[in-house]
Amino acid sequence: MKQLLPRFFMPDFTWSDAIQPIVSDQLPATPKPKHPRIRRLWGLVHYYLRGFSQTYCGWVGIPYDNQIAQLPFGLILKWSDGTHLEEVATMQVARKAGLPVPKVICYGEHPDSPHAPVSILMTRLPGSELGRVYKTLSDSDRTSIFEQLKDYLEVIRQWNNPWGGNRICSLLNTSARSVRVPNHYAGPFDSEKELNEYLIKPAWAGGFSSEAEYSDTLDRAKKIENLPHRILFTHGDLKHHNILVQNGRVTGFLDWESAGWYPEYWEFTTALKATQKAFWWYDFVIGLGGNAYEAELDCEHALTSLTSGSYYW
Repeated sequence: MKQLLPRFFMPDFTWSDAIQPIVSDQLPATPKPKHPRIRRLWGLVHYYLRGFSQTYCGWVGIPYDNQIAQLPFGLILKWSDGTHLEEVATMQVARKAGLPVPKVICYGEHPDSPHAPVSILMTRLPGSELGRVYKTLSDSDRTSIFEQLKDYLEVIRQWNNPWGGNRICSLLNTSARSVRVPNHYAGPFDSEKELNEYLIKPAWAGGFSSEAEYSDTLDRAKKIENLPHRILFTHGDLKHHNILVQNGRVTGFLDWESAGWYPEYWEFTTALKATQKAFWWYDFVIGLGGNAYEAELDCEHALTSLTSGSYYW
């Protein structure tokens, strides 16, 4: 079957995309969401596209994934738990700014699917996941990719917060989504102090061998209160599998569902907290800027010990 299919029908087909050498340090205007009726109409179309994807994957001999559904003509349908209108808007803004982000073709709404209320039909980007190919890259390619990603992070951290300099929220001024908070949603908050109070509230002593150990850990976690931070725009899910690379450059910066306005350390400690120091990604993130937030990372490790048994994470 594969040999009979045209090139644009294959799962590795991508459209050529203009590479913008300069990414805007100004936050582009946020597009208004489509009317709910239009979103629901596209949601119905996406429902059938996901069904078609299962057949299509069989034709071209690739595994079927109902959350990242592969389609012909260089398209992908994302329909997962983390997909909401906030991700759509952030992708559109990031792409408009010049970042290598998939183009949103259309997005659908699914009122009968509260765990996955939005689906996004987007373009497929070229390249391989950084984590899959990192060990095979030349030193020059590693350096080039590192510098590009560092530039991208530095640029988005310059974007002005339209909701106020201390506001912690999504791009749309709604709850921030992050895998590192209880139940994955929090806020919005008017200050970092409110965020800190929210994060420490579920602390409990049940997982500690003594009251003294609990008290020491609580003191470590609360040190974050004495470390005030700027609130900066943050990707929020900085992982090596969310970065596509090809020929020594970053061709894709993916998964913006956790993006928003957070304390400046959030980008890096979120990426580091579950990463072993012996793994190459740890040093990579440290070099991207994580080295400035080692005190915050220690606070975060303490916070995780205090709260991991209190809520679903």
